[in-house]
Amino acid sequence: MTFDQVKSYLKDNPEFFLKDPGLLTSLKFPAREFNNSEESDSDIVDLQQFVLNKLRLELDSRRRENCDLIDSRRANLRDQSRINATVLRLLSARSLDHLIELISTDMLCLLDVDSVALCFETGINVPATCSGIRVLPNGMVQDILGGERNVSLLENISGDRSVFGEQSSLICSAAFIRLILQKDGPPALLALGSRETTRFHSRQGTELFAFLAHIVEHSISLWLDLPR
Repeated sequence: MTFDQVKSYLKDNPEFFLKDPGLLTSLKFPAREFNNSEESDSDIVDLQQFVLNKLRLELDSRRRENCDLIDSRRANLRDQSRINATVLRLLSARSLDHLIELISTDMLCLLDVDSVALCFETGINVPATCSGIRVLPNGMVQDILGGERNVSLLENISGDRSVFGEQSSLICSAAFIRLILQKDGPPALLALGSRETTRFHSRQGTELFAFLAHIVEHSISLWLDLPR
């Protein structure tokens, strides 16, 4: 396409750039010339260049926002797939011991995390043969989650040894999920830890983690024959 053809097309389609203003950011424009030689350059404001620069900045900002939204959407879909696979595995448990084993070992790979801790405050009678369980001091679940939150997603943290044990030094982000095993029963907690600083963060949705908590609650309550 020749220069004259492009020029003619733009003249015939004056609203062309309104349909895709992003094209303006890739174009080069000649410097404005001012005929009033009595005014110094410092006294002249080129509004056209100002508007174009502002447009470029706004478009760059929109692109970054769109990329963040796409990344967030992909992360949510990935978490959904992982949690669905985890739920199916938990429902296959053949005993309480097997369920605890699935939570403490299989869940590591299924959720792509570095530590999984099933924590109970004193008052829950769990068979001594069950490994992978941590007993927390009274009030610790309240300290971690507060009074109303059921899921807390934290980034850039130092792992708590009471929760993550020997792996606490690796933990840089974590998901803390409240478990309600029986009405008015002792507090319980499912903790997921990762060495990635932003594996869990406050901008993530919590619905999938709440769903996982309901499955864990239901499974444990069934095997312990706890009233709900």
